[in-house]
Amino acid sequence: MKIKNSILTLLLFFTLVPVLVFGLFSIYETNQTIDEMAEKNLKAVSQNQIMNIQKFCGDRREEMEMVANYSLTQDAIRYSLGESDDPVDQEYVNNVLKERKKYGTYVASVSILDKNFHVVGSSESYDISEISELKYVDERFHTGDFIIGDSYERETDDGLKKIVPAYIGVFWNDNLIGYIAEELDTAYFDQLRLNMDSLAEGTFYLLDGNYAIITAGTTTQKESLSGFTSSQKDREDFQKAWDAIDHEENPQGEVRYHYQGMSYITYYSNVECTDWGVRITENLSAQKKSANNYSFLMAFAVAFVTFGVLITQNIMTKRLLAPIEKIMDTFTRIKTEQDYSLRIPVETKDEMGKLSAGINELLAYIEDEDIQEKQRQRHLRELAELDPLTGIKNKKAIEQSLLSMVQQAAESGEQVTLGFLDIDDFRDYNTNFGHQEGDEIIQFVAGILQKELKGYVGRNGGDEFVFGYAGNLDKSEIETVISRILKELNENYISPRTKKLMPVPCSIGVVSARGDSLDYANLIQKADEAMYRAKEAGKNTFYIIEL
Repeated sequence: MKIKNSILTLLLFFTLVPVLVFGLFSIYETNQTIDEMAEKNLKAVSQNQIMNIQKFCGDRREEMEMVANYSLTQDAIRYSLGESDDPVDQEYVNNVLKERKKYGTYVASVSILDKNFHVVGSSESYDISEISELKYVDERFHTGDFIIGDSYERETDDGLKKIVPAYIGVFWNDNLIGYIAEELDTAYFDQLRLNMDSLAEGTFYLLDGNYAIITAGTTTQKESLSGFTSSQKDREDFQKAWDAIDHEENPQGEVRYHYQGMSYITYYSNVECTDWGVRITENLSAQKKSANNYSFLMAFAVAFVTFGVLITQNIMTKRLLAPIEKIMDTFTRIKTEQDYSLRIPVETKDEMGKLSAGINELLAYIEDEDIQEKQRQRHLRELAELDPLTGIKNKKAIEQSLLSMVQQAAESGEQVTLGFLDIDDFRDYNTNFGHQEGDEIIQFVAGILQKELKGYVGRNGGDEFVFGYAGNLDKSEIETVISRILKELNENYISPRTKKLMPVPCSIGVVSARGDSLDYANLIQKADEAMYRAKEAGKNTFYIIEL
């Protein structure tokens, strides 16, 4: 019996000890991998939150720039400053701003101010002579650059809200004439915090330029913290590490420190166009504690079930860690390339395969939302550039297109052709047949120009149209096209009122040039001069100037 026990003891010692050592070493390496992956994932989550905030700021900038570029906005400000004699429908301006607020993400109010800080229009009620508080804040808000300020509370039309102001300038001929001001509800940032995919005991802080909390807390704290969770004395280790950083050279990064015997890491970043700071803190010790408990259980299992440890390790490596690595690699590529069409390879039908498939479904949804958002933004840009009556480019859009075309042609040595078309005696149509008939004629002329002309076509305003083309055309080709246009204008319009043919005589002026003659202002002047020569020649004809 003693020999049997001795042999059993020796067998157990020389079999279990090597396997146990190998198993523990394997577990150690596995836990190290899990720790590294968890930290990478935490960093990715933190950077994603920072990107979400910066994307929100960027979206607000684009939305506000769109309002600043409205001709309605500029006309209202110029009228307020006395630089324009054309009055603007104040109620219409306010209604437009109310609509902007309605569809804006967490927008509490939208206002238009002139450069003297008088309120020109607002989504909220105001006095005509009211002067905005913007006049009395930091002068850097007066430059016209986009900037988001510090948080405050006020009673809005929708009740008491904690908000942050955003400002951007409105320019006319490169001169600052006023501002677009938005107040943004900080509830957006509370929601962002609640939706973050944090780990362990993560705490998210978003601070304004005065280190006041915009939102703070974990993903389960619906109400934002109003102060820091620890005292200044408790944060001495953090503050020491924080003060050692050159924040001008390192506007974003990480800080590692200890608090109450536990290790923490804080990822921080500035937010562009603000004085804000983002801080995301995680308890690394809590993550490692979970990993240590896992190691203890695995070591206990190896001590009693040698073969089971090897199988478990094999399963973990092939079915858990490898899929996780693929998931993390895909997340890293998505973050780096900003490509939401990437997908995680699904090679098994187990839980990890289902998890990968579920993440792929989420990525497909995000990709679709991203595409729809880009389409919506493109549609809004198109609406801002099109003439509402004719559907062709409006005055501002056609000016920008022609200016860009001329500048590119000047660099490449291409020929450009610019022209003006003016409907002869258009006022008689409105007087004799009514404005509805006049609108039909304008739409008819726009359709003919779009059909017959290559290049750009736009409505300059009223009954005047502008067109331009970059490419080689000799005078005979230009004459052929313009003659065909005049023929169609005089022979193809059927009045919807009388159902009879009604000629639409027009005067067309064209200028053609290349090389050193390609000065946009000069070309526009010559095209206008050519149009008036056509009118002096008896109207319903054209005149071409070659430079």
